[in-house]
Amino acid sequence: MSDLSQRGWIKSPGYDLPLFILAPIAGLLIVAADAFPGGQRISILATFLVAIPHYMSSFTFYFGDDNLAYYKKRWVAFFLGPVLIFSTVAALRVLGIARPVLIAMFVWNVWHVSLQSGGILSIYRRLNGGPYAERRTAHLAILSVSATMAFWHVDRFQPLYEALLWIHPIAPWTIRTVTLPLAGVSVLLLIRQIASRPRPLSFAEGSFLVTSLVLFHPYLWVEDSNAATFAMLMGHFIQYLAIVWLLNHRKYAGASGTRHQRLLAWLSDNPRTVLLWIVVIGVGFYSADKLTQAAGIGMAYLITWNAMTLVHFYVDGLVWAFKQPYVRNSIGPYLTPEDHRVPS
Repeated sequence: MSDLSQRGWIKSPGYDLPLFILAPIAGLLIVAADAFPGGQRISILATFLVAIPHYMSSFTFYFGDDNLAYYKKRWVAFFLGPVLIFSTVAALRVLGIARPVLIAMFVWNVWHVSLQSGGILSIYRRLNGGPYAERRTAHLAILSVSATMAFWHVDRFQPLYEALLWIHPIAPWTIRTVTLPLAGVSVLLLIRQIASRPRPLSFAEGSFLVTSLVLFHPYLWVEDSNAATFAMLMGHFIQYLAIVWLLNHRKYAGASGTRHQRLLAWLSDNPRTVLLWIVVIGVGFYSADKLTQAAGIGMAYLITWNAMTLVHFYVDGLVWAFKQPYVRNSIGPYLTPEDHRVPS
């Protein structure tokens, strides 16, 4: 049983503050480091020890016996879907058609990151006894604010900018004329709904809401679109690793079952094994990058990277689909335990 200090937190203040609420600061540190000689080494370390383990974490859901049994019943979605995405990316890149892949990564990224922020906010809302009715408004507010920031300087991301210019010369600038008013209205509506609650926001919920609304701010002031994207994503990466590890730890640590579930139980048992897994994944991908470059087949690694990103977006849309009863019942109790909820 948790003590009273854990009420309203997903785990505890010492866990939530650095790994959820303050995680986006890591992106600012990356931008700051890049301004100094040798600072790009920090970005390289972050890529292989944070970004790539984050993408690979999606596949830990396939290691749980209960999940795998459910996924096999929907094998087209959970197994054939990722194969088709990987094959499509590979075919397009081999044919030299990169623009659709790059645009898909950029646009889907806005949706994916915003929904993760909205999902974690929903956990805090439930732990604080907030009404479920706020969920859609909060998701719309986060998504519209994020999209406004991401597309404000759309000219900095050439693949999308050129595609929009092909449609019409003013097309690149029409996106924000839609997203900005929508952001303003949805944020005001969310504030109104929150103000009508019988209980005020907890510090955890309120601070994470602010974090989520400003997460995409690097797009407003970092001129290099790739650098802005990476700076924004650093907070997202850390949040994702933290939520997946916590879920797996609470659900599988010490569990028996098949060999793959026992492996997941071992990996989730304590932070040391999680860090070991992160290092192994990072070193493995770094080695693959160097080896493919040395062999003159660097495109193979690039295809894997692009495909892995899109497959991650796709798989996450399935494994975190709380509209599905199985997902609610197999994940919800571990992220919103009774002893962490604020009493009604």
